Amino acid sequence: MKYLINKPNLSNLEKKYVLKAIKSTWLSANGENTKIFEKKISKIIKNKYCLAVQSGTASLHLALKSLGVKPSDKVIVPNYTCVSNLSAVNQCGATSILVDIEKETLGLDYKLVEEAYKKYKPKYLQLVHVYGFPARDTYKIINFCKKNKIKIIEDTSEALGSTINGKVVGSFGDINVTSIRSEKMIGVGEGAIISTNYKKIFEKFTLLASRSAPFRTSKDPYWKKYFVSGEGYNYLMPHLLGSVARGQIERFKKDLIKKKIKVGKIYVNELKKNNLKYGQQISNKSKPVYWLNSVIFPKLTINEIRNIGEKLKKIGIEVRSGFWPLNLLRSFKSHYITKNNVSQNVFNKILILPSSFDLTEKDIKLIIKKICKLQNK
Repeated sequence: MKYLINKPNLSNLEKKYVLKAIKSTWLSANGENTKIFEKKISKIIKNKYCLAVQSGTASLHLALKSLGVKPSDKVIVPNYTCVSNLSAVNQCGATSILVDIEKETLGLDYKLVEEAYKKYKPKYLQLVHVYGFPARDTYKIINFCKKNKIKIIEDTSEALGSTINGKVVGSFGDINVTSIRSEKMIGVGEGAIISTNYKKIFEKFTLLASRSAPFRTSKDPYWKKYFVSGEGYNYLMPHLLGSVARGQIERFKKDLIKKKIKVGKIYVNELKKNNLKYGQQISNKSKPVYWLNSVIFPKLTINEIRNIGEKLKKIGIEVRSGFWPLNLLRSFKSHYITKNNVSQNVFNKILILPSSFDLTEKDIKLIIKKICKLQNK
């Protein structure tokens, strides 16, 4: 496949830190490079306490558990997001209140959040920023949650570095989770960051991620090494992945984020020139990072769009559908709040386009030219 949806952008810097980790002979958790990565990304997210873990799903599970989610609890989850957001709630035995999205940024619809609260009284909410675009109703949702004492898990897996009114996303909620899987804004293969500005929450998720084994340093008595204080998980990031992450975060502001924004802006302009509709809109005073770029086909059927997608793949242009609406996954314990079923409509009309860091203007023009040709057949 010549034009991929997303591929990691690696350099000699990542190789340097990986080799350093190998030479150190310490490949497990709490490696030196991992700790440096945690400090550097905390400055970007603007959260004081950060912990590197093995996956986005692990970070979501830790976030819910450290906030005290129990089987009797209810958690608001966007209906249009990765299934991991739903799976993590299921892991806790809790019930997901799936709330539909608004069509501008594809974030939670504030009016429906209000409706969900009136009907189910959830104590927790996942605020997800989709495809690199800050959610339109972020401030309204934050204020509503504060008023009603709803704990917020903010998911910036797709939007690391984007801002609203100059404030970076990830710093609005009680806890932030950010996946750094290979195709994300920074990519290490598998991994994530969980962060907060609250020391007690940090201590809770750090202990849980460390198998609830509080005595883990060389300074602790050897006979306490395997003492376990309670429920816990083996979720900490190994040193080799932390080494890749260190290289990525050191390149993030000067290199990676600039490349993503450049690709995104070219897509916006070129789609407009060809009378095609970009998949999202920029909400007031926000700056997206364009993690994934997309096109909406308002007049085509889902089968016509899928036909275009299959033909693009045959000529080396990788595309994919949007998120499968979570209310359609019947195996999970959930309720659905919607008015116009926006998530289903988006799923039916959207096509996710190649969005790799190294795409050129020439590449993007060619991709759009092929789409136009197939659309008009």
